[in-house]
Amino acid sequence: MTRRSTLTGLAAAALAPAAQSKVLKNMGTASPGLTARIKAMGKDWDIIEYSREKGLGAPHISLRPDTDAAGFAKIRNQLNKYDMRATMLVRTPRTDDELVKYDATLKQLSQMDGRIACVHDPFSGRRYEQFKNAAEFHEFDNVCKLAVRRAEPVLRKYKLPLAIENHKGWRSDELVAWVRSAQSEYVGVCLDLVNSVSLIETPQQTIDTLAPYTIYVSFKDIGVDFYKDGILLSEVPFGEGHLDLAAIVAKMQKKDRNMIFQLEMLTRDPLKVPIFTEQYWKVYDEKSPVPPRDLAMLIDYVRNHPPKKPLPKTSGLTPEQHLALEDKLNQQCIDYARANLPSLA
Repeated sequence: MTRRSTLTGLAAAALAPAAQSKVLKNMGTASPGLTARIKAMGKDWDIIEYSREKGLGAPHISLRPDTDAAGFAKIRNQLNKYDMRATMLVRTPRTDDELVKYDATLKQLSQMDGRIACVHDPFSGRRYEQFKNAAEFHEFDNVCKLAVRRAEPVLRKYKLPLAIENHKGWRSDELVAWVRSAQSEYVGVCLDLVNSVSLIETPQQTIDTLAPYTIYVSFKDIGVDFYKDGILLSEVPFGEGHLDLAAIVAKMQKKDRNMIFQLEMLTRDPLKVPIFTEQYWKVYDEKSPVPPRDLAMLIDYVRNHPPKKPLPKTSGLTPEQHLALEDKLNQQCIDYARANLPSLA
C-alpha cells in the first residue's frame, strides 16, 4: 500500500458520521486546523461535508478564487440541504481592479438564502515576521484600511458583514480603532481567542477589548510556556488549556444568541514568539506602542499558567501520524463542546 493510499484510508476512516449526536448548530470548523486532513484528502476535500459528518452546523469556507456559478450553486444547495450557516473567507479588495470581482462574489453570497453569516479576512500574517520595522507595518496598515473603505459600500449593498481577524497583525486596541474608523455596521471583528498573545496581550485582555465588536469567534483553547527567546504559544484540546470556554460562550452569546464559534485546533509545533529579542520590537513605535504594563501582565500570565500537559508537537511525525494526531485533537474538542457547551447546539 502506498503512503498516499494509507493517508486516504486514514482520512476516510476518521469521517464516520456523527449520527445520533445532536448537531452543534452554532459551532463550525476552519481549514487551518485541518491541514493534514486537507493534504490527505486532496481534491476530494469538502469542509461542508466534513462538518456534517462531525455534527457541526456552521463551516468556515475558504472560497476558491476560481469559484464559478456552479460552485456557488453547490455551496448554496449543500448549506440548504443540511440547514447550515457559514462564514466565508473572501479577500477584501486591495486595489480598485479587484473591486468588480469582489462585488460579483458578494452578490453570489447574498443569494444563498441567508446562509452566509459574514465574510472574513485575516489581512496580515505574523507582524513580527512579516515586517522588518514599524514603517513597513504602517505602510501595510494604510493599504488594509483603504481596502475596507473600498469594500464597505459593497458590504452595505449586499448586507454582508466583514469580520476582520486579530491575526497577529494589529493589537486589539488598534483593531478597535480601525473598526470604529470604518463607521459601518457592516465592519466588525473575528475574535481569535489566542492570536493576540503574540502581540503582548493576555487572552482576557483581548476578549474584553474585542468582544463588543465581534461577529464570530475563532474558537480554541490555549497552552503557553517560555523558551529562551520568548513565549511558546499553542492551541490545545478544549479543557486542556487555560480558557474558561463556558464563560466565553456565555459572554458572546449574550451579545448575539446565534453567534458562530469556529473550531480552529491547529496541530503543529508550538509557535515561537521571540519577545526577548531585539528584532521583535522593531515593528512597534510611538504610533503603535506596547505599554510596559501589558508586557508585565503577559509575562505574569505565562508564568502562572504552565501547561497542564506537554504542548502538542508534530516535528518528527510521519504524515500518517500527523493526520492521526490532528484527527484526535479535533475530535476531543468536538466531544468536549458537545458535553460541556450545550448552548452551541
